[in-house]
This record gives sequence, structure tokens and C-alpha cells, in this order.
Amino acid sequence: MNLLSILLQAQPGLGSMLPMILIFGAFFIYMIWSQKKQEKKIRQYRANLKAGDTVILQTGIYGKIKSIEADGVTIRIEIAPNVVVNVNVNYVYPTNEAQTTSVSTDVTK
Repeated sequence: MNLLSILLQAQPGLGSMLPMILIFGAFFIYMIWSQKKQEKKIRQYRANLKAGDTVILQTGIYGKIKSIEADGVTIRIEIAPNVVVNVNVNYVYPTNEAQTTSVSTDVTK
């Protein structure tokens, strides 16, 4: 047999898989992009924390920020009357109240 007849009888290779690879690649890029966007929002939220803000810890405990240490990494949070805990800022997330109040409610007629 000659080489041309062997190549003509060969099964289709990468050409049939190309659309699936492109869809998988687009989906993967979208997931990474949306995750980076969410991380940026949380990082910005943590940079703007101040005393008196209500937050939720990664463990699900709600509390109010009493103070932020000078290093900017440790936060003192009151989780109950006269119960204050020290928490790393990376374990603090916004509550639903904080997310809804950040939207402007200024309506002009």
C-alpha cells in the first residue's frame, strides 16, 4: 500500500475534538475570570472595613467590628455582649446587609 491510501483511510483525529476543546477552554476561562472578579470585590471590602461594621466570619458567626489593629491583619469582633474575639481579616466576609446598603438609594425626580 502506498502512504496516500493509508492516510485517506485513517480515522479523523483532532478535527472532531476541536469544538469540544474550544468550549471547554472558554468555560474554563470564564470560571477563572468570574472567580478573580469575586476575589477582587472581597479584597476591596476588606480594605474598607471600619469599626462598627457588621460582618460574618467564615465559620458563620455574625459580629460587629470593635477595632482594627494597626497591622491591618487582626480585627477585634464582638460576637455577643462583652464577648470579643480576635480574627484574621481573611476570615471576614460581608453580610447581606452590607451588600445591599452599598447600593446607592439616591433617587431624583
